[in-house]
Amino acid sequence: MTASSFHRASSLLAAASLAASLPILAAPSTAFAAAPVFSSGSVLLAAPAKPPAEPATDGRTIGVLRFTGSPAASELRATLQPSLEEAGFTVRGIALELGEATKKVKCKGASDSDECLAALGKWLNANPKTAADFILFGRVGEGNDVSLVMFDVTKGQRVATFDTRFNEGDLILPIVLPQALVTALQEHMTPPPPATEEELAAIAALDEPEKTPEEIAAEKEAIAAAEAAAAASQQDQVIDTDKIQADLKEDFETFCRNEPRKKRESKDEPRDLRPACKRGPFWGYWQPRAWVALGLTSGAALGAAAMYTMALVGRGPYGDAVDALDAYNTAVGGDPRRDPNLATNGDQSYDALATEVSRTGAIVRRRAIVGDVLLGTTVLLGGVLGIIIYQDRTDAKRFIKEEKSIKAISDVRVGPILTRETQGAGLSFRF
Repeated sequence: MTASSFHRASSLLAAASLAASLPILAAPSTAFAAAPVFSSGSVLLAAPAKPPAEPATDGRTIGVLRFTGSPAASELRATLQPSLEEAGFTVRGIALELGEATKKVKCKGASDSDECLAALGKWLNANPKTAADFILFGRVGEGNDVSLVMFDVTKGQRVATFDTRFNEGDLILPIVLPQALVTALQEHMTPPPPATEEELAAIAALDEPEKTPEEIAAEKEAIAAAEAAAAASQQDQVIDTDKIQADLKEDFETFCRNEPRKKRESKDEPRDLRPACKRGPFWGYWQPRAWVALGLTSGAALGAAAMYTMALVGRGPYGDAVDALDAYNTAVGGDPRRDPNLATNGDQSYDALATEVSRTGAIVRRRAIVGDVLLGTTVLLGGVLGIIIYQDRTDAKRFIKEEKSIKAISDVRVGPILTRETQGAGLSFRF
């Protein structure tokens, strides 16, 4: 028994020596889930723990859904991405519109409700490729109405909502809108500190001091006088549009259209009088009724030419029948109409020859008469076509003159100017 105890003590001592010689076995390490376990002089090591998974986002990842509405929506979506990336955000494009995405999560509420957006965020974060901290979606209407919404997936609340409109020739909004979106997102993540006392004092100093009733009354009188002066100035500054002239050839490229003619919704709506660029200064001003009249006139002229041609062709058989009848009269030597004995001569018959002359002559006359009718119709339709062309060109001249007059008037701006030092009216021009 003493020997057995000695042998066990020796095994434990050897194991302790081995543990001391191997630091990775002697000291605790994060690579193992538990400390070494000794049994019968051997060392048992636990399996290494699974390293923690890396987060799918960096806290600044934005999932951008496909924008809806007009074709300008995709352009707006592409414009916002560089501004967000320059501000340090990661942009992930999601090839789904808002309605399609909310159908994926089977949300029963409105597609743009906070409930559906929160459910959409959970669904996106279930896949590392689409995980996002924020969701951005938008729409551009046919009237260039713009709507943008940024949603915080983690907090389940909206960051910002923008409702605005793109106006033609606006060079400011396309620059300001992305910057405003970035600023709103940054202030949401890191709220700015409250205004200091000095800043509040400076803001208060910007406000006008309280006015007395006498000052308010005097200001109202000054405003009324300035408005009256502006109205009088505008009345005096009437622009003479009588000297504005319309030249169908010189103004053609300015007012012509490349797209199809705009269809009228009702008879009360004015016609689209813009000329077609591809047809040139003469044919471009023709309205649809002119083309109809041209078709009818051309058809009548072709019909008249065809009938006259057929009448000329019919004169050949008619001339042959007349020659045959004259030859018969010469052969019998008398007038078969008075002498019944001369009605026949061999196998020839006067009545048959006369009937052939009458038949072929009637054919020529009918064809010539139809040709005359078609010729008269051609002349009549030609006159109508000329009147229509004149009316279309006159309407086009009036349209161009009105457009040039409106442009000349719109370039002038008259308005009141009212400051503490100046009271009056201002006149401005747009170039």
